[in-house]
Amino acid sequence: MKRKRSKRIIVGTLLLFTFIAFFFLRTKYWNPRGKLAVVIDRGQDVVISLYDSKAGNQTDIVIPGNTQVLAAYGLGTWKLESLWKLGSDEKIGGSLITRSISMNFGFPVYIWWDGLALGDKLRVNLFSLLNKKNKDTIFLSETGSLKKTVFLDGESGYQVTKDVQEEVSSLFSDQEEFGSFLKAKITDSSGSYAFANKVGRIIETMGIKVAAISKGPDSEGDCRISGKNKELIRKAALILGCSRHETKDLTSFDLEIYLGSQY
Repeated sequence: MKRKRSKRIIVGTLLLFTFIAFFFLRTKYWNPRGKLAVVIDRGQDVVISLYDSKAGNQTDIVIPGNTQVLAAYGLGTWKLESLWKLGSDEKIGGSLITRSISMNFGFPVYIWWDGLALGDKLRVNLFSLLNKKNKDTIFLSETGSLKKTVFLDGESGYQVTKDVQEEVSSLFSDQEEFGSFLKAKITDSSGSYAFANKVGRIIETMGIKVAAISKGPDSEGDCRISGKNKELIRKAALILGCSRHETKDLTSFDLEIYLGSQY
């Protein structure tokens, strides 16, 4: 009788621990076969921590917080470090800073630290601990992509001067996860051709060649992405903030992106 009771207690305890482990280790964004880029507030700096689970390494890209950028969602020109609070004030959270980083630097980022699930945070911290010897740090201010300047308010800071070096942007490539020789088409009905070029730069940083950008009639639509690879269109839609549609139609493009004037 005591043995049966002890056995039930052991089994119950194991089930409880299994449930707790499952609950706390559930992940939303962590990909054991690919890369995850997380934007982190580090006081005076904004850091993009890029975790490559397949290669077993981490790269931190440090951007000075006093870098002047054009904020996403049409919110004007701001210092990068100010976008955390602005995103909170505008009720759009960390998506403001991730979208702004993508548009200004071409980095395909979409998640920030507070937007991670608990399981994601645990996986990231464990990964960092196990791979602490395989960690690199890149200071964007030392790559020639930024230049020192003095703003109108008398404070010093940085401005974006040119595209990020290929040695840095290539770190974000998803070719190992999704395959090489992928092609994308952008239909631009936004009314701003320069905007389509910015979107194209983000897509190409992912390792996908933008084979065509066509001008469509101005439209009040938002942004839509279609394609055959469910995971690829999911990630691209998260980065660009677009709706997504999986299709089985025959097409020569792996991604088709439609930009409307409300995007």
